[in-house]
Amino acid sequence: MKKIAILLILAALALALIGCGAKETTSSQPATTPPAPETPAVSTPPTPPAEEPVTTEAPVVQPEIPAPETPAVDVDANATFSKSVQALRSLSSYRYKTVMTYEGTEDGVADSGTLEVLGEYSSPDRYHLTVSDSSEDTRSEFVKIGDALWVYDDGEWTKVPEMAVTAMSQSIFSFALDFVWGTLAEGLETGANFVGKETVNGTKSLHYSSTNSDWEKGVGAGFGNAHGDIWVAEAGYPVKFVFTASGTDEEGNSGSVEWRADVTDVDSQVTISAPTEE
Repeated sequence: MKKIAILLILAALALALIGCGAKETTSSQPATTPPAPETPAVSTPPTPPAEEPVTTEAPVVQPEIPAPETPAVDVDANATFSKSVQALRSLSSYRYKTVMTYEGTEDGVADSGTLEVLGEYSSPDRYHLTVSDSSEDTRSEFVKIGDALWVYDDGEWTKVPEMAVTAMSQSIFSFALDFVWGTLAEGLETGANFVGKETVNGTKSLHYSSTNSDWEKGVGAGFGNAHGDIWVAEAGYPVKFVFTASGTDEEGNSGSVEWRADVTDVDSQVTISAPTEE
């Protein structure tokens, strides 16, 4: 699979989340009370016969169905996603890991690889990223504090000249979570399906899910079988997402891709220091 097509998949997957509405809940039903047994008539002849004992059949008790838990938070996907970007940016610190795994064929030749990003953030302006590409066998590391940027290359840290910081940061930090999630959240369609409340990465979260293959028409390729799952913390910030897609493009190259992210250590102690003296 061509890597440019993979990037198109990642961009288009954000548009794949078109939902089906929240699941219907089942209301509780009261137990049924059977009618009281009739009292038999008693005759009074001069010499009454012995009365036969009357046996009353025990009533059948219907089991009670507990009322479903009603979430105390907003489950509307559009509102949740739109608020989540600011919620993420308001955190004091967090760590995250994103992994994109792809495999397929290009002109009959197998192609596969994994792109992994490990990131740390500490407010207001400290970032640490490590990017590893298995297909190229490369590993890059970056630290950004305010307007200063350092790059780890050939076994040592180098401070980037001030005039080049802005241009390099725009490229490097396109892998940063706040940029990635900001782009995804803006592209998500309204009405994504609310699955339920779950605990993910130790955080109480709202789970949304959707499947759609029509997005492929928008990029003019034959990739489909798209599926997305997103977990947003009840506190508002993204906790996890998993996007997958597979198919064959117009040139007959087939492949599949999975893109996932996990957010941890929210508002914990994350220390990011300059790797060399400024």
